[in-house]
Amino acid sequence: MLWAVAYAVLVGALVVRFQNPGERPPEPRRPAPDDPLVLTTAHHRLLLLVLIAAPLESLVLGGAGGGRWLGLLAFVIGVALYRIGVRTLGDALTPFTLPRAGVPLVTQGPYRYVRHPMYVGQMLVALGAPLLVGARLTLVPAIADVLLLGYRIAREDQALARAFPEYARYAARTKRILPYIY
Repeated sequence: MLWAVAYAVLVGALVVRFQNPGERPPEPRRPAPDDPLVLTTAHHRLLLLVLIAAPLESLVLGGAGGGRWLGLLAFVIGVALYRIGVRTLGDALTPFTLPRAGVPLVTQGPYRYVRHPMYVGQMLVALGAPLLVGARLTLVPAIADVLLLGYRIAREDQALARAFPEYARYAARTKRILPYIY
């Protein structure tokens, strides 16, 4: 029961968005014609599948016992990284691969240590969610989502390099997903 409550709280923390009453929402944005929307759509569908399938698998098949604490830790860190990354990006946040026009390159906050902290957070959520509830079969779409995010990171790096002349210097000093390693 404790694992189910932790799971529900973390999913809520991931998907519920609070907005300051005086803050205006960002302008809606349409994808550019050459933006690979299939990457965004596939990632969102895979992550949703993982978040729904993990507790269902656990209910139907019973959850495996090992790895739950690791899953909890990965899920918590993943949600935190995702939320901090979103807040740090501010107006530069976009669901698309191509950067939003007219915004500066964000290199502060968690972006000082890794170029894609939101994606790292999403990877940790995708892997942590099934582990938390003991859903081993759901690790298959979770791993597929992690691989898809890796491909999206490579595509986004290319788009950011085209959009921001200073991106090459930033990329040379900041690792993609693991600080000081990769």
